[in-house]
Amino acid sequence: MTTARNGLRLKSTNQTFVDQVVTVTLKRGEGGLGIELEELWQSEEAPSRGLVLVAGVLKGSPAEDAGLRRGDTLVSANGVELECLSFNAVVASLSKVLEDSIELTVKRIVRRQYVDVTVLEPSGDAKARFVIPAGANLRTAFLLNGFRSAEIYDTQTYRFDAIANAGTNCGGDGTCGTCLVSILDGADLVSPPGRVERAALTKQKRPPRWRWSCCMFVGTGNRGGNLTVELRPQSRFLDEIEKVTGV
Repeated sequence: MTTARNGLRLKSTNQTFVDQVVTVTLKRGEGGLGIELEELWQSEEAPSRGLVLVAGVLKGSPAEDAGLRRGDTLVSANGVELECLSFNAVVASLSKVLEDSIELTVKRIVRRQYVDVTVLEPSGDAKARFVIPAGANLRTAFLLNGFRSAEIYDTQTYRFDAIANAGTNCGGDGTCGTCLVSILDGADLVSPPGRVERAALTKQKRPPRWRWSCCMFVGTGNRGGNLTVELRPQSRFLDEIEKVTGV
């Protein structure tokens, strides 16, 4: 247990946490919004700057109905900036929001979730199983778990960014498309394809479950669960290896 300069007591734990941005809608009631605020810190150099948290939510209030929680930090209300403001500045800013319906954005500290990843060889044999935090990149997770480059990239597959060029890769830049994986379970846990990956997969007419591991982030939205992928699925199909249409 240690004490920070502002007097807050800090306790080390084995848990990791992440900011989650949440937007809720409050309907203003006769008794107000029902939010109790607490100022944890105020800047000496700029008195309008500070750190204000939701200290409590009144029972039966619009804040409780909207799902606000103790510890939330206010970000904005109907577009009015509230983040990093002192208590007085937050109150003054909220007084400018006159609408009966308020769209309130807050940041919430939540426990980071984890994803259990099972990796199969193209043959279907089990290759590895590991656990990674939500938000991790799949290719990076492969490398951190000891996968060799030849196990991630198929050396016979033509690069999408260098037509008819095989045997090399882009090193994780998200352009060559040789680090393909096939998602067998848990597709809802991965990030959607970006512009370049989507264009390449579409032009190559790859199956929807095939993705570039360097562009995949697992556990998006801080969601945990189980993910099963197959390495280098194109290696089982000669016509898939020799596709030459580039991005």
